Amino acid sequence: MTTSTVLAGRAAKPPVSAAKTPLCSRRATTTLTHMVPRPEATAKPRLILEHAQASHDAFKKAVEILKKERGGKRGMTTDEEQDILRASVVFAAAGLDAVAKQLIRDAVPALLDSDPKVLDGLETFVSRRIRGEDEEGEGFTRARFLARLLTAKSSREQVIEEYVRELTGSSLQSAEELYKTASALGLDAAKMNIDRKTLQPIFECRNKIIHELDIDLSGTRRKRNIRSEDQMIEYATTLLDVAARLINGVEERLRQAA
Repeated sequence: MTTSTVLAGRAAKPPVSAAKTPLCSRRATTTLTHMVPRPEATAKPRLILEHAQASHDAFKKAVEILKKERGGKRGMTTDEEQDILRASVVFAAAGLDAVAKQLIRDAVPALLDSDPKVLDGLETFVSRRIRGEDEEGEGFTRARFLARLLTAKSSREQVIEEYVRELTGSSLQSAEELYKTASALGLDAAKMNIDRKTLQPIFECRNKIIHELDIDLSGTRRKRNIRSEDQMIEYATTLLDVAARLINGVEERLRQAA
């Protein structure tokens, strides 16, 4: 059985708790929990994850096709197969990034009135802006922030818009940034079994591919890092697993607030 993040309605087994599923296991899956009705705030993140999973499955299939074309020989993967494996990790990371950002856009406003942790994050952001601690770059000065706040039709909506913009303004490139996003959603990533040490090498791999083409000029046989097929599949699976955990966690917070 291939490793996958199973979407609700497509699972072969009953949903399992994300917190109890071992992260970074080729045989483990995190199933999106089944809530009726499904929260509107997680509809788009669920759809994004479904597409990310479809891409992941397509990449795995592509590697198998290439291996069959060369006679199904074992041993080191070819350059073409290596690039597909790299793409699978990049797409999975993009899927996690997109899920996290959409959760911020759709779930943070929905949780502010009922979740003290989410509200605390917003209050901390506003305090920091008023103190001028983010005065770096255009659009981040204290005066401009206050001007936008005071002239907006709804000061609260403007504050939320500014907060969401900050949280979604850059891509997820580290476990630290992922933890920050989870916290903004009122989630405790550690309690959800999302492990920093497990994720950090995955993000380092992702960054090496995106920013440096995975180049290794010191290599003897190849001038790009040689990636293990099993490890790259596991990396991509882990990222999608985390995305499912975030959706499950947010849906639980929404259920508690209902």
